[in-house]
Amino acid sequence: MKRLKQALSLGMAGVMMTAAPITAFAASPEFSRSAEEWAKLRDNTIEYDELEGLIQEYNATVQTNNLDLAEFKRKYGDTKDDVSSKYRDMADEIYSSINYPESDDVSYGMMVGSVVMAEVQAKNMEQQADDNLQDSEIVYLNYKSAEKTLVTVAQSNMISYEKDQLALKQAELAKRQAEIALTSTQTHASLGMSSEVDVLNAKESIQNADRNVESSKAAIENVRQKLQVMLGWKYNDTPEITEVPASDMSRIAAMDPAADKDQALENNYTLKVNKKKLANATSDNTKESLQKTIEDNERKIGSALVTNYQNVLTAKLAYDQAEANLELAKRNLNSLQLQFAQGKASRNQLENQQITVENAELSLKTADLTLFQTMETYDWAVNGLASTS
Repeated sequence: MKRLKQALSLGMAGVMMTAAPITAFAASPEFSRSAEEWAKLRDNTIEYDELEGLIQEYNATVQTNNLDLAEFKRKYGDTKDDVSSKYRDMADEIYSSINYPESDDVSYGMMVGSVVMAEVQAKNMEQQADDNLQDSEIVYLNYKSAEKTLVTVAQSNMISYEKDQLALKQAELAKRQAEIALTSTQTHASLGMSSEVDVLNAKESIQNADRNVESSKAAIENVRQKLQVMLGWKYNDTPEITEVPASDMSRIAAMDPAADKDQALENNYTLKVNKKKLANATSDNTKESLQKTIEDNERKIGSALVTNYQNVLTAKLAYDQAEANLELAKRNLNSLQLQFAQGKASRNQLENQQITVENAELSLKTADLTLFQTMETYDWAVNGLASTS
């Protein structure tokens, strides 16, 4: 069933717009995107370059966070002082609600216990007001970081979906090889050249291959459901999932951890939050602690960028090796085809080499997906998600 998504503003205006059957509401108002952009997001197709928009508009966690941010602003205000003032107001309300009992009241003991608990609660509120570093900008940055992280999860799921499909094809090729081996073993057994045990082992190999095929199918279905649910579809919907783009090798030459570090520091969400907390802090001890945390964040961001870059280079080497393996497999196939035509190679040998070529092609595609993912991880590190842990 084709998914029809109708935009619904979940912002402060609270204006609902419905013009067609829907399975998910958008987080943004209709005017926030062009008609062409909405059309791409609302079709029944999942494309890699749409993932960020789909997460922003239709992911349930993102929508909840948007509502929570609006509620935070309504309840506590925007600035650190607004939030602290609200805590003090709450403490004052608790104090004003306390009724101190008379000593001769029959329920004096119980009432004193309630008073003590209320006073403790009020004092905790006052302490929260004194210690508070929170404001609406920090809440926004944390939610925005969560949103971008969800985009990376969606990207990883889409890449895994394609890898799992390739793994299924390889499992099916392994089954074909097992079937060829069984036929050959049975022929040899009929000639007294193989034992019954050899035949049983060959049959067991087919059973193992069957299990691997079913396992691959289950993995595909699992990641498909996870991907489409986090993008706004139901688990049993059937959107088309398109292929992940091929790696653009020119991206590697543009990567420079040393040159990119400043941008990574400027964009990092964790670092932004800690710097805002430092700006809000009043206690010298808190300021000193946050300054140390920020310095540690900066070191780890630089280190993460270098690590992510090394992962790209490692993935590129694996891609190059997979490419070389494919070329070798093709040359061997050409040679075997010539031998087969001359009667110097069997049909089973030829079929097995054809399967080897197909496997090499699948392995190259898998290596390309891995390389692409490492490139994406590096770019996300530059754009705000470098690890600070």
